[in-house]
Amino acid sequence: MTDIIGRVVIRCPETGETVATVLRLRPSAFEALRGEYGFRCARCGKIHHWRKEDAWLENALRA
Repeated sequence: MTDIIGRVVIRCPETGETVATVLRLRPSAFEALRGEYGFRCARCGKIHHWRKEDAWLENALRA
């Protein structure tokens, strides 16, 4: 099995568009995430805080 590194993405709460966070992770590392993270959104310019439950790996199917 290949463990490919993917971009962690969320939906911008201001625009509703999908936006990449600054994190790039393997699926196993993504599953181990705990806590809250923040980044400046490339879509709206605001700082968004997110948790693993709000995010998914790019090119992975969302459940």
